[in-house]
Amino acid sequence: MTGEGRAFSAGLDLKDMSSLASNELYKKDPRFRYLKTEDPIKVSLILQRRITQIMIKLRKIPQPVIAAVKGPAYGGGLALSLAADIRIAGESSIFCNDFIKIGVSGADCGSTYWLPRVIGFSDAAEIIYTGKNVDAKEAERIRLVSRVVPDNTILDEALKIANNMLAKSVLGLRLTKEALNINIDAPSLESAIELENRTQNVCSQSKDTMEASRAFFEKREPKFDRW
Repeated sequence: MTGEGRAFSAGLDLKDMSSLASNELYKKDPRFRYLKTEDPIKVSLILQRRITQIMIKLRKIPQPVIAAVKGPAYGGGLALSLAADIRIAGESSIFCNDFIKIGVSGADCGSTYWLPRVIGFSDAAEIIYTGKNVDAKEAERIRLVSRVVPDNTILDEALKIANNMLAKSVLGLRLTKEALNINIDAPSLESAIELENRTQNVCSQSKDTMEASRAFFEKREPKFDRW
């Protein structure tokens, strides 16, 4: 997942936000006629829920998602990158949770869920409360991203990771993502291990496990089913 042009994502169009606040957006823009309401609070809530479903769906799709970020990742753009499983940053990257700067809550699009889990509470609180810019160097220091690379190599770096995963068992990778996303909120070590036990039991009975075992003894790369 990457952005087209100079930015990963600049976030919300402030012109749309201004129109929404003044009750003009749903009256003038044909994109919003389906809402069938002139109550700005209802319009805002409907649109908010539609936008935030993107973050939820990104975490639920079975394939791991890699965010290749270069240029600005502001507001919803930062949240979009946080919804990815892995983040690679170009040297031009700037991350900013800028909601607080435009008069709304700094809590939006899953940012208050993911940021503390990714970088810890203190750094997350500073970013969310102040709307500060975080450049690529600082993003790497606080572990917001896995690594920083030159902008012109970022897609190559992301594809290296993707190709590495593509060589793995589809079932194994899918269940690993599910377990990782569930266990980040596991209530106990015991419940996390129980899910892992079931995952391993399912995978161990698959054709992929038998193929991997044969490939190991035959000293070759395994050829897994692609589903």
